[in-house]
Amino acid sequence: MSRIKPLPALLIVACLSAIHAAEVRPLSRTSAQADFLMGPYVNRVGETSARLLWVSTPGMPPQDVVVEDGGRRMTVPSVPSPIPGRPELLHEAVLDGLTASTRYKYRIGPGAGAPAGSFVTAPAGPPYGGFRFVVYGDTRSDPDRHLLVSTAIAAEDPAFVVCTGDLVEGGRAWNDWETEFFGPAMPYLSKAPLWPVVGNHEEDAVLYRALFDLPNNELYYSFDYGNAHFVVLDSEHKEVRPAMVKWLEDDLAGHASADWTFMFYHTPTFNVGGHRSKWGQEDVLPLLESHGVDFVITGHSHIYERFLPIGAAGKKPIIHIVSAGGGAPDYGVSPSPILAGGIGKVGLHYCVFEVNGDKCDMTAKRPDGEVWDRLSLVKKDGSYQPEVQAQAIETAAAERMRLMFVHLAADFESPPGGGAAGAARTVGNAPRPGESVQVTVLAPDFVAGSTVTVRQARDEKAWQVVEQKVKVNDGKFVFTVRAPAKLEVNLRGIHPSLRVALTVEDGGHVYSVDNLALRVAEDTLRKTVAGPVAVDIPYMPREVTVDGDLSEWAGVKSMPLPFQKAQTSSFRLAWREDGLYGAVEASDASLRADPAEPWAADTVEIFVEKDAARSLGRTGNTAQYALSPAPDTGPGPAHVLTAYGDQGRQSGIQCAWRPVRGGYVLEFFIPAATLEPAKMAAGSVLGLNFARSDDGVPVEQFYCDKNPDGWQKPILWGAVRLVE
Repeated sequence: MSRIKPLPALLIVACLSAIHAAEVRPLSRTSAQADFLMGPYVNRVGETSARLLWVSTPGMPPQDVVVEDGGRRMTVPSVPSPIPGRPELLHEAVLDGLTASTRYKYRIGPGAGAPAGSFVTAPAGPPYGGFRFVVYGDTRSDPDRHLLVSTAIAAEDPAFVVCTGDLVEGGRAWNDWETEFFGPAMPYLSKAPLWPVVGNHEEDAVLYRALFDLPNNELYYSFDYGNAHFVVLDSEHKEVRPAMVKWLEDDLAGHASADWTFMFYHTPTFNVGGHRSKWGQEDVLPLLESHGVDFVITGHSHIYERFLPIGAAGKKPIIHIVSAGGGAPDYGVSPSPILAGGIGKVGLHYCVFEVNGDKCDMTAKRPDGEVWDRLSLVKKDGSYQPEVQAQAIETAAAERMRLMFVHLAADFESPPGGGAAGAARTVGNAPRPGESVQVTVLAPDFVAGSTVTVRQARDEKAWQVVEQKVKVNDGKFVFTVRAPAKLEVNLRGIHPSLRVALTVEDGGHVYSVDNLALRVAEDTLRKTVAGPVAVDIPYMPREVTVDGDLSEWAGVKSMPLPFQKAQTSSFRLAWREDGLYGAVEASDASLRADPAEPWAADTVEIFVEKDAARSLGRTGNTAQYALSPAPDTGPGPAHVLTAYGDQGRQSGIQCAWRPVRGGYVLEFFIPAATLEPAKMAAGSVLGLNFARSDDGVPVEQFYCDKNPDGWQKPILWGAVRLVE
């Protein structure tokens, strides 16, 4: 569950967006446009055919489409069809008998102001002419940001556009398709075909498949354009994977003669920032490498990353790119030795590809025209130019090095005699202000015997680092620095953090990072600051029926939790051998649920760390739930909106709610099996975070450290003890 909110656009950008939106998405449609809800848009363009689609109101009759290329004109009927679960209609006109490499203009229906647009058919050959296409992704959540990107894409005049998934926030939410995707995308949809990729936010993909006409089974498919072959995979639906992998092998083998092969899917195979995904490394990546794929372009992590060429030894490598700057909230980047430039970039962007014979150029750009990155490939005899081949990293080494700078964790301790004589030490031997500090860096991905040169980072102002050359032994290396005069140590780390520049010599490879913030080892943090005082929760003396009736809770006191807001009496927790029981009595004048964004409505969140180990991040050792009253259905079962981690929705959790004067009550049960290896027995201690929100504003939260992000970090949570 993400709590990241879309960033507001700058005023001048917002004004420009509003002006363009008025052109593309008029507030009042003309009579000729009144029935058109989404589109028109073109799918499945080829040398001699294309598909033209649009979504209309329920009563719109079939329309004739007038298509012309400047010298020839034809009229094509459209066919309306139902959309699953919706009254609206999808209209499609199949355009056949077209001429290759030709721009066609189209108009739907009669009358002035009828929806219109254009597209270019694929080139015929060989020999083939050059062509340009654009890739971008993750357009969900913020239509104004998406509009900025799509307007810039339209100005590139691409032959077609590929969107790498997460077109909308909620794939089952009908309104999202118009407001988040089709409306903002119209600047380029009116002049270029679209090839979409299914993302995790497309959910069950029912509406995704209904709104597009794509080859094969629509979730994974391929197409040819000029001298290139394009393959789209589904990285999100596990049930299709075995058949898809077999299809992929056959598809790539059947198109071995293509000069260029481009792969698109949503979740990356190589990724450092954001989600740090590695989808398909075990089964898909070997196929891509064995069949000589050139590019793998993905989304999901809302950043831009281009990796150095990666492949099997002696083979042509693959260029992996993550491009997810289409409008969704920005994510963070991290450094890596296998990233071109050493680190990714954050912000709205798209990638322009120019294919011309044996040459392919890629440019990553912001909507304002700023160029972030360029790459030029020339392919002869199955290899790229020597300077590109020389950058190649073997696949196994690339995976080992992918997160080597991310995995670094530092343990800080003063060397003997490093501090003032007789000075008292803090808990866990944390450094003292102004003293000499020995830093042991845990480096699990570094090769034993590697040499690491440690220097002052370019942005480091507080810590003093003298250049040192050290060896990696037993998965760690050690160097010495002087701590700043003002230093704070707590569960969020050491502040100011220590930034260093590192140069690593690893088996003939040399790579550097100029400004790396070293995170503090988890064990060090736990030793540095004492843990929370466990709050006792009682045994429930009677059986409980989870129905929203709290009469069975008579005599069970509200928990004396140290809430970060005001002390309240709304929350009660008890246990029995079969699991944990909870009751919430909330003051809330107006009830609202939002299954797509529960944190923006009325929600009760229960996070349990089963072993109370106070880990830094989410693990399989946590049970995490978001619950909400369901005012649209009246009293009864509450929405179990989210079940985090490996628990899934079938964990057996029970929840029910009832409205009461001035608010609601919510009762829940978390079964003991869900909480294993924790034992439902007196003396057991579990980590706990409890949060209740009213219209997205937290009104009660329980965790031991005053950190606004504490809800997702077990190391900051409180603790409870089961007592008789």
